[in-house]
Amino acid sequence: MDYVVSILNQMFSNIVFQTVLSGVLVFVIGQSMYQLLIEKYFGYRRVVEKVDNRLRFYFKIIENPGNDAHPIERLQFCSQELLQLSCDLESCRRQLIFKSENIDKNVYQASNLLVDLHFGVFGKNISDSDKNLDNLKKIRNLLSI
Repeated sequence: MDYVVSILNQMFSNIVFQTVLSGVLVFVIGQSMYQLLIEKYFGYRRVVEKVDNRLRFYFKIIENPGNDAHPIERLQFCSQELLQLSCDLESCRRQLIFKSENIDKNVYQASNLLVDLHFGVFGKNISDSDKNLDNLKKIRNLLSI
């Protein structure tokens, strides 16, 4: 037993071993922080960028909803994609560890407005178009895009 203690004593008093051990600990702690904090935030930002991209891509459908203006397959695909973006946004919101109450509230509202747009692409009258455009502006303001 004394032999093991003396070897451990020699090992921990060795400057090279201490340097390697501290380097490994710094690396492990840094990677943990990256995965827990930074990666989640970048994932959230990627989803917000995707929301911005899809809102621009489907602007004509959002602005002029209904079967008369667009093929039903395109409306269904747009509708499903908007619903998926709402789910992705909500999922990223819940994964963020450090978030303000304001950001939490804004992302929750934007997610709900995306669901409204999901249903709104099938609208048939001008009031649906106006509501869609109003929801679009609110989403952009809430997500700062």
